[in-house]
Amino acid sequence: MSAYIIRRLLLMIPTIFILGTALFFLLRVLPGDLAVGMLTTEESSATAEEIEELRESLGLNDHILVQYFRWLKNVLTGNFGNSPLYDASVVSILKSKLGITLELAALSVVISLMWALPLGIISALTRGSWIDQTIRVFTALGISLPNFWVAIMVLLALVAFFNWSPPIQYVHFLDNPVENIKMLFLPAMVIGLRSSATITRMTRSMMLEVISQDYVRTARAKGLSPATVILRHALPNASLPVLTLAALLLAALVDGAVIIEVIFNLPGLGMLIRESITRRDYELIQGIILILAAFMMVWILITDLLYAWLDPRIRYS
Repeated sequence: MSAYIIRRLLLMIPTIFILGTALFFLLRVLPGDLAVGMLTTEESSATAEEIEELRESLGLNDHILVQYFRWLKNVLTGNFGNSPLYDASVVSILKSKLGITLELAALSVVISLMWALPLGIISALTRGSWIDQTIRVFTALGISLPNFWVAIMVLLALVAFFNWSPPIQYVHFLDNPVENIKMLFLPAMVIGLRSSATITRMTRSMMLEVISQDYVRTARAKGLSPATVILRHALPNASLPVLTLAALLLAALVDGAVIIEVIFNLPGLGMLIRESITRRDYELIQGIILILAAFMMVWILITDLLYAWLDPRIRYS
């Protein structure tokens, strides 16, 4: 097992290198640059001489290979560069924003699983009934409706019917846990809507397959209670594909946070990605993408290791 973990961790290095290199050159193909983004806003604009002077001071006039090897040298030493837009290091900016997005994503996962697993089990056990049909209709709606539209409709409904809007100022969890959860609950629920619908359908399909197996019938014949048969024998075996799907959907949760954070005015990575792309802050964009990519690869590795814990028959050699 340890050799497998080490091998997977080592494979992350060339993956990050290829991703970072491709991202570096693709960003330089886009029109505009950081000098234009910093000096040109909706309220003011700059002359061509001012833009050229800033471009020279930022090193944007250097040959692209010179810029690339300078960036690569910094990354290899653990330095993702500095953001002239925020006048701070990329690492320090990410530290201040990453926690908000991860908290939002974690809360979304919790909400998704709290809905999805019970609804999926109930739908499978009541196959063909009106309960099953109702759950399938709601999951179809959850998969079909885009997150940003649901977020806008939720805000409009709260303002129109309850005269309530989410707080504007973000409150840290350690400062006020109740206010923090109240602020994150709605966006987390909106983000988790689609993933919970997908997980519900996957849970239903896997439970229908598992409860027809011989060992489940044997457990029932031994006189075990229905709850014991479902929770101890059926659900662990049905959860492996669900776990895979939940791990892949985490990437979609982070992706959905980009728009949802803007709508709910949350100062996380989503808001930061939008601002950095709008203002062409290359260093910051690259740092965000590489950090998220590394996080996702570690998460997928953890998911693979959970397989062996859920199913002792699985071995990594």
